[in-house]
Amino acid sequence: MRAVHANWQDLPPEPWKNGGGVTRTLAVDDAASACMMPPRWRVSVADITRDGAYSRFPGVDRVSVVVSGAGVALRGDGEDIALLPGRAVAFAGDVALQSRLLEGAVRVLNLFVLRGAVQAQVRCGGAQPVTVKAGSLEDAAGPASHVRIVVDAQNFFIDSSCQDDAVSADALPPDAVRIDLHMAAFGTV
Repeated sequence: MRAVHANWQDLPPEPWKNGGGVTRTLAVDDAASACMMPPRWRVSVADITRDGAYSRFPGVDRVSVVVSGAGVALRGDGEDIALLPGRAVAFAGDVALQSRLLEGAVRVLNLFVLRGAVQAQVRCGGAQPVTVKAGSLEDAAGPASHVRIVVDAQNFFIDSSCQDDAVSADALPPDAVRIDLHMAAFGTV
């Protein structure tokens, strides 16, 4: 993957099957498609316009960050998850959830990682940055590659040449989210 810097609002919206919103895919694991494998990770921005079922993704860990709007309450299978502005929240994609918008439409940055093949760290900018981890490399000998994605209110930047410094204390603008992905080599999971 080459370095990319673009306005994500220029990406074409993909309507959801249930009519509850649209998604813009910022980046997806292109190495997987070259090997005829399902993607190990995907980053997208979703505009959610009404309450409804949240899509299930078995075997996938998710991290969501509300980037505009008041938030979303997710409930189901004994889970209560609050997605609030500027806060990264990790949860299993296996769980059947229903969403309830807190005060109208929201925009949510979503990260999907294939459990066992990717480990991710998501850090939100602001006065008190918090890093959330998702996924795992439990079945792999170790990470084979790294990708960093930084998303703000309008733009995103992808760098596949970043060093393994995912826990560094680099300052982020208040509206930015940094995603650091560590991938196992194909055939190790």
